[in-house]
Amino acid sequence: MKKILPFLLFVIISTSQAQVLDAIAIDVEGEAITTLEIQAVQQKMNMSKQAAVEALIKDRLEKSALKKAHITVDPAEVEAKAETIARSKGMTVEQMKNILEQKGLTWDSYLKQLSTEMKKERFFKEHILSTITPPSDAELETYYNMHKDKFSAAPLQMSLVAYAAPTAEALKKAMANPMQPIEGVQKKNILAASNEMSPALLNLINETPAGSFTKPVNTGKGFVAYFVKSKGSQGQGGFQSVKQQVTMMWMQEQRAQAGQDFFNKLKANANIRVIRL
Repeated sequence: MKKILPFLLFVIISTSQAQVLDAIAIDVEGEAITTLEIQAVQQKMNMSKQAAVEALIKDRLEKSALKKAHITVDPAEVEAKAETIARSKGMTVEQMKNILEQKGLTWDSYLKQLSTEMKKERFFKEHILSTITPPSDAELETYYNMHKDKFSAAPLQMSLVAYAAPTAEALKKAMANPMQPIEGVQKKNILAASNEMSPALLNLINETPAGSFTKPVNTGKGFVAYFVKSKGSQGQGGFQSVKQQVTMMWMQEQRAQAGQDFFNKLKANANIRVIRL
């Protein structure tokens, strides 16, 4: 939800502003929040008025922070990111443009919003993520002992077949006919323990039943899907067997907390003037 909220705010606001007479409700560091924006976010996202106000204040504070930090993104990077997003959805750029236009969003508006999101990611890495000190093994083990119920007791032995293809269409064809050779599609048998996998791949495998394919993944250079042949338990379990999972969960919590702490600090020091609500 957190990742899609800024995009939804943008779409709601941009498609509604011309329909209702508006007035400034709140001034945040010189950035206006209008009564229309509050109403639109509240209605379209089924939020309380206070929640909508808080979401919009956060949006303005983030934009103000980006300006002060002089965070920039090259337009070519934004275009490349948009192309990658289109490929990950199995579409061409033109197809994605058409879908966005049907939803009332122009391509230029989409690129502008995407640029803002990329700036936020860069700002987070440079100014927030850098404040998180990597945990020691002792800290991770303490965290594990406090949250044992969230981790599997032992690693799993995964038997997989990786299907790699240059296009989404070729991969889908191979997944529909796994025994038939498809031009351009490469297959590779993989036998690995769950604690040897990347967190992203492990999550993908865990949510896929044995005897079926995972969802296709865009690697940036092509597409890959895994046929899960079997998942069998092995090992004795304990902290070391799930250390990678523990590290991932610890980092997710720290990132969320660091982001919230930064926002709270911004809000506490910001010049926020309520004109009408």
